Order: sequence, then structure tokens, then C-alpha cells
Amino acid sequence: MLLSAPHRLCFFWAGVQWALSALWWAAFVLAQALGFAWPWQLSPSVAHGLWFGLGAMPLFIAGFFFTAGPKWLRRPPVDARGLRAAVASFTLGWVLAVAGVHVDLRLAAAGLGLAGLGLGLLAGRALRLVAGRTQRERLHAGVIAAALVVMAACLAGSSLALAWQRPQALPVLLRLGLWWGVVVVFLAASQRLLPFFGAGAWVWLDRRWPDWPLWLLASVPLVHGAVAASGVGGSLAARALLAAHLALVAAVSLRLSLRWWGEPALRQGLVRMLFVALLWWDAALCLGAAAWWPGLAPSIASRLGAAALHALTLGYLGGTMLAMVTRVSATHSGRARAIDGVARVLHALLQTAVLARVAAALWPASAWLLLPLAALAWLAVALSWALRHGRWLGQPRVDGRPG
Repeated sequence: MLLSAPHRLCFFWAGVQWALSALWWAAFVLAQALGFAWPWQLSPSVAHGLWFGLGAMPLFIAGFFFTAGPKWLRRPPVDARGLRAAVASFTLGWVLAVAGVHVDLRLAAAGLGLAGLGLGLLAGRALRLVAGRTQRERLHAGVIAAALVVMAACLAGSSLALAWQRPQALPVLLRLGLWWGVVVVFLAASQRLLPFFGAGAWVWLDRRWPDWPLWLLASVPLVHGAVAASGVGGSLAARALLAAHLALVAAVSLRLSLRWWGEPALRQGLVRMLFVALLWWDAALCLGAAAWWPGLAPSIASRLGAAALHALTLGYLGGTMLAMVTRVSATHSGRARAIDGVARVLHALLQTAVLARVAAALWPASAWLLLPLAALAWLAVALSWALRHGRWLGQPRVDGRPG
């Protein structure tokens, strides 16, 4: 059944990676809290960022794109059998990469290269799907396809960095993959599918520049990816500009999102989950603006930066991912209610994980308690989703319809 639709194949193996990565990190956090040492050939935070950012996420994105993209572009459905080799390469690559960060960096380099190859094949298939469409048709799909190319390039670059014994390049590549890859995809998908970004906020601006919310919000990952790549941002003037930019986007984003507070649409489970995730995006922008404030003590700036990063990744990206992959896997399995009681519990557990992790970043003295709580809550979400929805993805539709 996994070969009957792209989302089944990609979501299943993404769910496996999500659960395994959450189990791996929770085990490490608990072992560290209990005083047990793990062998590491690479910085644990870099390894954690790589797998959490460029492991399950790209496969979920690919599964969503190859399901929704043909409809956006008025193309025939994508045959999942044509994606088998790419998904297998990507998945096997991460198995080797994670083993390598504990055993031998040469193995990690080979694994990241294999994962990059698999994702590159998926990105190439996405670009072929977009080719030949009009500019208006391919706006959102083209942005997602280009972001898949960026993520594949970052994995390939990480492989080369380890092979050439340049692990110091990995944090930069990781930030590029996050900002120019994952974040861009989620903003493009959110602006395409949700009413929160735009939809008549300022009619005169909508009339002159219909896609202005997308480009304003996308300026954040574009600017911060450039900062990560260039290394600028150390001077007071640069920090002031970055803080002002984030503050401006935060103000506009809050205006776009909070005008929906109390609207009847928020009574729907899916819309409410996506709205909460969007509030974490706003929180990440505000924390980021504070972190870049010129003249701030380095220790405080570091705390605010870590809080902003986890509000972005766990709160906005994680919350949006949970809502969307739950909806797609449930509705395409023939279930009438995508957001049921279990989905709401998982959403609540996710909020617990985000709150605990952001609080641990802001108040390091409480990290001994909050970091294990965040890791265990994230593990509960990932494992529960993988076991429940992974089973659905491998079974025929409950309504008897094909697909």
C-alpha cells in the first residue's frame, strides 16, 4: 500500500525517522542527566540539528508536495513507485550518518552523501513537475521545489565537509538548510493554504502586490540565511538592522494573525492547530529581534537566540508539520475526522515540549528538569504519530475508495 500514493511512501519513512530521532535524542538527554557519557565524533548539538532539521522534515515536505503539487500545477498524479530509489537512498543515508556521528565521521560523511543524493533525486523530480507552468501557477510549487534543492545541496555540502575534515562548516550549512530550505517551504505552503497570511488585511496593498505577505515573511529566512553564509552581523550597525527587520516583520505578522482571533474558523481543530503554530512563528520573530539588539550582553543574547530558534523549529515548524501530516494521512486514508481526540492530545503534548524547551533556553538553571521534559514530550508525539498513522498509511482506505 505504501506504493499506492506518494504521501504514503514518504510519510511512512518520515514518521520512522521522526520517531527514531526523537527516541535517540531523548535517550541522550536522559543519559546526560543521569551522568552517563555517550561516544561522539561530532558535536551533539550539531548532530541533533542536522537530523531534526534535515531528516524527517524533507520527506514530509516531499510527500506533501507530490500530493498537492500536481493539483496546484494541473499535472497528472505522481506515481509513488518512481520515488522508491530516492526515498530508500535518503533513509539509508541517515541510518549510516547517525551511526557515523558516534563511531566514525567517514561513515557519517558517506551517509550524509547518500541522503543528499536521495533528496536530490526528489528535488529533481519536483523541478520537472514545475517546469513548463506559468509564473502564477508555479509560484508556490516552484519555491518549494527550489527549497528541496537547497536542502539536498546542504546535505551534500555537509558530507564533503566531514570528508575533508572541516566539521566547523556544518553549523553554517545547517542554518542554510533550515532558513533557505525548511522555513521557506513552510512559509510558502502556509501562505498558499491558510487565510492568516494576507486575505484582505490591507486591500490597497493586496490590489497592487497580491503576494506581498509571502515576500515580506520570506525576507526573514532569506536575510538570515545570508547572514549565516556570510558571517556578517557582528557589528552594532548590522545587529541594529537585523533587529529592526525582525521587529518590523513581527509587527506585520502579528497584525495578520491576531485579526483572526475569535473568528468562527478557529473553532475547527485543524485551523486552531495551525493558528497556534503561527503564534509560535510570531514569538520566534519577537525573541529573535530581542536577541539581535545591539549592546545586549552576549549571554543574554545567546539565551534569546536559542529560545527563538526552538520557538521557530519546534513551535512553528513542528506544530505546522503535525497538523498538516495528520490531516493528509487521515483524510487520504478515508477517515471523516482528521483532527480527533488523539490529534488534540498530541497537539497539547507538542505545546508542552515547545514551552519546556523555550523556557529551558531562557532560564538555563531550570534546564536539568525542562530539557528531559521537552525531549520526552517530543518523543511521545513522534512515537504516537508514527505508530498510529504509520499503520494507516500501510492499509487500504477505510471508506473503500481507491488511492
